Amino acid sequence: MIAFIGAMDEEINELLKRMSSYEKKVISNLDFYEGVLANKKCILAKSGVGKVAGAIVTTVLFENFQIDGVVNIGTAGGLDPNNEVLDVIISDVVAHHDMDVSVFGWPLGFNQDKTAYKADRGYIEIMNRIISENDRVFIGNIASGDSFIHRQDQIDLINKNFPNALCAEMEAASIAQVCKHYKKPFIVIRSLSDITVKKGNDIDFKTYVSLASKRSALWCEKFIKELN
Repeated sequence: MIAFIGAMDEEINELLKRMSSYEKKVISNLDFYEGVLANKKCILAKSGVGKVAGAIVTTVLFENFQIDGVVNIGTAGGLDPNNEVLDVIISDVVAHHDMDVSVFGWPLGFNQDKTAYKADRGYIEIMNRIISENDRVFIGNIASGDSFIHRQDQIDLINKNFPNALCAEMEAASIAQVCKHYKKPFIVIRSLSDITVKKGNDIDFKTYVSLASKRSALWCEKFIKELN
């Protein structure tokens, strides 16, 4: 069974609308919706915002359900000025941009024995098959941290240390880290609610969070349709 994880109501509600049936369960004060999407069993979880919240809900999922893989859904802030609001970003590699033990000579983002977490190659192959040239869907790296990115110093720090990151958000790397611990595959499917390098991106986020969540949900449904 595939688990979808979103941080906020706006993000999970759009996927919930696409599920043909579901049953709500509350475990450890967290909401889970077990049901059917594209004729396949799945479970949708609301994590709350931030990396600790993402790690907690992923752990509870693995400890209470038979999970075959995880898809992190929702919105993100674009780091590439060539991207547009509502573009979809698919993870190649995700990293913690605010994990800093660089004083010891390690690169920013270092965590235990790895600096980043690679999305499942099979999941990426599925996305490559279903993406067409005009879809505005891009596969690339994602940077995670416990801050909404809107200041220039934040943007500069991420771009310096993670120059290939297409977007920033607040849960994916922690979810990926837990998936690695449980030896389960993951992928991130997020849509851009704002472009961090453009002034007023906090206002854009409030305006586009629902539309971006719809785009993410659409591609999550396309993904699970192709999943064996």
